[in-house]
Amino acid sequence: MSSIQDNEFLVKVGARGDHSLGPEDWDEGGFGKVRKILISHGDAINSIQVGYFTDGSLVLAHRHGGSGDKFDCVNLESWESLTMMKGYYGPLRGHHASVVRSLTFGTNAATYGPFGIEQGTPFCFNIPSGVSFGGFHGRSDSSFLRAIGMHVKPMASYHYWPKPGWSNRPPGYYLPR
Repeated sequence: MSSIQDNEFLVKVGARGDHSLGPEDWDEGGFGKVRKILISHGDAINSIQVGYFTDGSLVLAHRHGGSGDKFDCVNLESWESLTMMKGYYGPLRGHHASVVRSLTFGTNAATYGPFGIEQGTPFCFNIPSGVSFGGFHGRSDSSFLRAIGMHVKPMASYHYWPKPGWSNRPPGYYLPR
């Protein structure tokens, strides 16, 4: 799925984890550049909260999930960019639905994590060159992060608009034969 926000084209990737009905869906696509990632964890990821640099200041998004045994804060430098997120998801003792069991974040400078326990089904989102991070999305309930994915932004300076074959083409728009 993709969308256009503030003239930026975002592509939604994932989410990995529980896809059942019930947990709260959330979406932080196009919020700004990631500067902080706050994670509560134990045997699984209990919650995530992200600080985005938007309009010259740090803005904290809502916390998604509940409280855990441990708390970690990843502080990214202004020149760091998120290049990878990987982890594991699966059931937790006493729970039938899957939860995100662990998360690790990579930047152009360092790797942060793993947070939680690396058990279950592995997943990995790599952000290749020519694409940049555009935000997180996922599902959570009052106790756990149930699924997580990301948005990416292609760094193209132009895209076709309108679609070829549309009758309201802009002047000078060339339709191949």
